[in-house]
Amino acid sequence: MDTQLLFEYPEYALALAVGIVLLINFFKDTDGKKYLPVWISEPAVSLLLLLPRKYGENLVSMLNLSGHRSNTAFGFLSSCKVYGCLIVSLASFALPLILVLPAVLLVFFIPDLVLLVRVKQRQRQIRESLPQALDLMVLCVDAGLGLDATIRRIASERSVASNALNDELLTLGRDVMLGMSREHAYQELYARTGVEELKALTASLNQSAKLGLSVARILRNQAEFLRSKLAQKAEEKAAKLPIYMAFPLWFCVMPALMVILLAPSIITFMQNAPSSIASGAVLFR
Repeated sequence: MDTQLLFEYPEYALALAVGIVLLINFFKDTDGKKYLPVWISEPAVSLLLLLPRKYGENLVSMLNLSGHRSNTAFGFLSSCKVYGCLIVSLASFALPLILVLPAVLLVFFIPDLVLLVRVKQRQRQIRESLPQALDLMVLCVDAGLGLDATIRRIASERSVASNALNDELLTLGRDVMLGMSREHAYQELYARTGVEELKALTASLNQSAKLGLSVARILRNQAEFLRSKLAQKAEEKAAKLPIYMAFPLWFCVMPALMVILLAPSIITFMQNAPSSIASGAVLFR
């Protein structure tokens, strides 16, 4: 990079310095998890808290649903949003405001979009791995294990379900062991995941505990219901494929097909047109 450019435009130098600081201070703790120092993340958090309170609560909720529940998660998200907007605004100071403002807004909301995609992926992983986990829970209950021991046993098997479901089951078992009531622990499980299938499952388990119903039977019925629901969703996606393929078919395949079919005729017509016109002129004479 030309150093003369940095002296002439100090805004570029400031933007470059901020980017270098963020890269240098992007540390890892003993567990290998990424985090930012407090002196970087705290100003960003303070600026983000100036926005409406509901927006901040939604960000915290999305972080919980996506599985990012560390103490530094909100600070890292705030830093990405605030410092990203700062770098973009400083780097594009020479552009018109009508171009800079959309770019800043785009950078500000990109982390929200990434977080939303992460939430959807995590919920899908839990939803798809839940039937298999329920089948193994049925086997454990039939073998004589209690419900709490069954949950801890299934959570310890990393090959049974996705890491997301394993983590949630481990947290559920830990909450119950620490004295939290099952009903409250089930409510916390749904609040951490937002998966409706888990809400229905925990409601059925609460009902079985109150009425003395067979836990194995409820788990088996829930597994069959979830499998049928997943099969129905797969059939719905298959039924929607013709609609999704209509656009590429009409705008990508059909033009090429029309060129292949009509090009020879057009070429032949263009080659024979001069002679046909000349012969027609001779006949009229």
